[in-house]
Parts: sequence; structure tokens; C-alpha cells
Amino acid sequence: MNYSAVCPVGPLGDGPVQVPCPKCKQTVLTKVDYTSGLLTYLSCGGLLLCGFVFGCCLIPFCVDRLKDVQHSCPNCKTELGIFKRI
Repeated sequence: MNYSAVCPVGPLGDGPVQVPCPKCKQTVLTKVDYTSGLLTYLSCGGLLLCGFVFGCCLIPFCVDRLKDVQHSCPNCKTELGIFKRI
């Protein structure tokens, strides 16, 4: 599991975590947003190579478990970090 933090907070996962926000100084449960990352595109390419055409190769773009996760503070909207699948 890889993670990279924008602000120095604890380890981030694929779900909301409770961390102190360095900007607003509150302990918050992070807001998570899913964005397409390397694993999403590799999965799409793999399905395309296996013969999944007619849009079926686009299924990874609808699956949150294949996307990167951006954590942000719900109070001040500061980006706290990104959990990258690959």
C-alpha cells in the first residue's frame, strides 16, 4: 500500500480516517474523493487486451476500489493526502 501526504498526517487508507488537520487544528474524519489513477488505467487496458470491447473495458472507471483516494478536511477543505493504489 502506497500513500503520499500533502500535509504531514498519519497513514491514510482507502476509507475516511480520523486525523488532526494541520490548518484548522481540529481532529476530523477525512472526506474522501475517488479519482482515476494508475490502477484504473491498467485495469482498463488489461480488460481491453482480454477482448472486453463495446465499453466493457471502461468498468474500472466505475469501481471505487480501483481508484486513488484523496483525503481532505471537511471543515477547511485542505487536502490532507492521497492514497495511491499503485
